[in-house]
Amino acid sequence: MDIKLKTLNKSINIEDSKLKVASLLILFLSMSICFESLFNLAFSFHNIYEYSPIARYIFFGNVIHLDNRSILSIEVIVTIVSLAISIGCIVVYNITKKSNIKIFDSFINLTSNVSIEVFLFIIGFIFLIRFHTWSSTPDFFDNSLIVCDFLILTTTYIAYKSFKLSSDNLLSRLVVLSMIKDFLDKQNKKTINNKIASILVISIIIQFIIIFLFLSVINYFSIFTIIYAMLFSLFSIIPYSYIYKLLTKKTKYIEYISKNIKTIENGDLSHKLKVIGNDEISSIASSINNISLGLEKSLNEQLKSEKMKTELITNVSHDLKTPLTSIVSYIDILKNNELDSKTAKDYINILDKKATRLKDLVEDIFEASKISSGDIEINLKKTDIKELLIQSIVELEDKIESSKLDFIIDTPDYPVFTNIDGKRMFRVFENLITNITKYSLANTRVYIDINVKDDYIFITMKNISNHRLNISSDELLERFVRGDVSRNTSGNGLGLSICSNLVDLQDGSLKLDIDGDLFKVILKFKIY
Repeated sequence: MDIKLKTLNKSINIEDSKLKVASLLILFLSMSICFESLFNLAFSFHNIYEYSPIARYIFFGNVIHLDNRSILSIEVIVTIVSLAISIGCIVVYNITKKSNIKIFDSFINLTSNVSIEVFLFIIGFIFLIRFHTWSSTPDFFDNSLIVCDFLILTTTYIAYKSFKLSSDNLLSRLVVLSMIKDFLDKQNKKTINNKIASILVISIIIQFIIIFLFLSVINYFSIFTIIYAMLFSLFSIIPYSYIYKLLTKKTKYIEYISKNIKTIENGDLSHKLKVIGNDEISSIASSINNISLGLEKSLNEQLKSEKMKTELITNVSHDLKTPLTSIVSYIDILKNNELDSKTAKDYINILDKKATRLKDLVEDIFEASKISSGDIEINLKKTDIKELLIQSIVELEDKIESSKLDFIIDTPDYPVFTNIDGKRMFRVFENLITNITKYSLANTRVYIDINVKDDYIFITMKNISNHRLNISSDELLERFVRGDVSRNTSGNGLGLSICSNLVDLQDGSLKLDIDGDLFKVILKFKIY
């Protein structure tokens, strides 16, 4: 027998999925025919020796007239043939069972989450159709019965494969069991699942009472009235349980959100909720994620602000203390010593420089404070920014000449208009050019260009730094942060921050680009 199976195995392609499907369908059909033939043999031939004719017999779609003996021989032949075909199909199926049927497997996967009650509902419904067909059609009219048997076997096979492939056990797929369990669970009376289960169970009881009263009105009260009412109510448990399963999916998701909100509430703002589905509940989960993201961002900004305040106090204290100490020292020397006029004049010039530096620092702090609070007036109007830039360079000509830097200016031959505040923009140019004269490497070139592209004006200033720039462009735009981390220069770290804020207030943008010792500032405005 083993040798025959091996030979048959070689002759049939094991991976032939079409053969597997065909053998499976023919098996169900032949089993259905065999069952109906056996049923006829067992129950339809009580008087086989009588020659009473049968009015009709349906055979392969044709209605023919036969007597009992003729029908008996046909039924025996049909039983034997269908049984043989069934055995053959079982052998073929066992040989080809390892082959994959993509469409069929996909369908089985779709049913892997279907509850047992749904399959029972479908099978029970087909049984009811079969019973009605059997009770309302003549003997030996088996075509409709065979179709019902075929559907019952197919549904049962799909249910079996679904339960076999599923990782859940059978009890977990009994929704009625979980619904009754939640209903009887007194400890969880406040949960949503318990309330839903209670509502459905009460609905079934009310339904039983209504059906019982309705049947009692139509017919006189009898034991069958109670039985029919119970059967209808039990049958309705299946759709009720499936409704319960669909609702519990959402309630479990709500419980998941409620549980994880506690994690966020306890301070873990980086914790994210899973967004499942596309309804109001998933929208709530998405909104919670956005809120936690906003809170985390706000907290980081607050921490950064606190850090900046601390640095602000430290830096302001240092920058104010240095010129004040010098002023106090030189005043003390002038008061307590008799100095010649030349020395006294030199000390007075030093005091003047220190006082000017102190004045500039206080003004910068005051202006930065006004910009931060929004208490600053901006008067935007059409302005030739090219002319304003050239005017700024001319105003600072003394500083440029004393810096020993070679300024190379490249601007268009025509006016370049934009919507800015001329006074505030002049301050921006003044700060930027002053920074270039302070922090550029001596005897190097400085490039200042104006370009118009795609309805935007780009002003670029490039210079070689005198000090190593070991700081990012974003940090350099913060207040009291300087490229000269050793603090040997006279700057206070407010210039670039003020420039950036003033440009933003004029609907422009200021960008820094640091490449080694090359320092580049790019201003961008929309052309008027």
